Amino acid sequence: MGNAVTNNEFDQLLAPLGPFAKGETIVVAVSGGADSMALSCLAQAWAKANELAIVGLTVDHRLREEGAKEAVQVSRWLGEYNVEHHALVWQDGDAVGQLDRSPQAAAREARFDLMVRWCRDNKVANLLVAHHADDQAETFMQRLVRGSGLDGLAAMQHSMARGGIKILRPLLSRPKADLLATCEAFGQAWIDDPSNQDDRYTRVRLRNLLSALEEEGLDRDRLLNTVAHMQRAKAAIDDAAEHLVRDSVVLAENGFLTIDREVLLAAPDEVVLRCLARCLCQVSGAVYPPRFDSLFLVFEALGSTDWSDRTLHGCQIRVRNGSLVISLEAQERQNPC
Repeated sequence: MGNAVTNNEFDQLLAPLGPFAKGETIVVAVSGGADSMALSCLAQAWAKANELAIVGLTVDHRLREEGAKEAVQVSRWLGEYNVEHHALVWQDGDAVGQLDRSPQAAAREARFDLMVRWCRDNKVANLLVAHHADDQAETFMQRLVRGSGLDGLAAMQHSMARGGIKILRPLLSRPKADLLATCEAFGQAWIDDPSNQDDRYTRVRLRNLLSALEEEGLDRDRLLNTVAHMQRAKAAIDDAAEHLVRDSVVLAENGFLTIDREVLLAAPDEVVLRCLARCLCQVSGAVYPPRFDSLFLVFEALGSTDWSDRTLHGCQIRVRNGSLVISLEAQERQNPC
């Protein structure tokens, strides 16, 4: 049995994710499950106390016939708190749902894309989502199985930016049992999604595996401690990479980016890799870094004597006069050196 999250505790959980201005609108992602309904209950009470406005967004992925009806039910529940609500429809859901592979990953990306777009269109800066400690442990295990590096094993962050919108996870330190208890404390019903029990999905199988691992002493808290270690290590390396970019990278007016090759390679390998990824994202405008395997090939080539110019992430990568030069691939074709 969990412990309900109190309004004061929720205020403390949100405080480091702010600041939030009076009169500001905050969006809450609401699927109708116990997690998001607990978040909605807490968020509307918090917003009322702090003179903020709350808007709920529900995405109908069109993967289940019940999706549209569930969105209507969420709208009714939020209406009882006088919370504005909008249902967003993933138009590609029908087609994706017919594919042999699991549609969950695509649905997750579509859900965030739709909500972020709504936030941008309506000039809302912050989006609250209801990920909790059990989700964090499952995410770590899922990425461990994939062989992820440090970034992946650092799992989910309490705050991150996507498309210019801040994604906030105030409940990431609280277990699901606490969110169930929170719904009960508010007298709030919720919707049970049958896919959460379907072992065709990786997350469900990992959830069952975690239950078995607890008997061997590997419980959720130990996994979360490992995630915390990974996050601290990631923060330290990210800081070193940021210093390297700030102190050594030169951005020309034509959009070309240069960095002294020897200075770059003098840094620890992981710092160099992150610096390269940041430079490629800065030039290309991409949100996500290139695939690690492709990035590592560039890194290895930089330290060898047989360098040859190459392209990656929409960029042309060259070495000229002892400096690494990165430019847009199309731009490089128009402005060859």
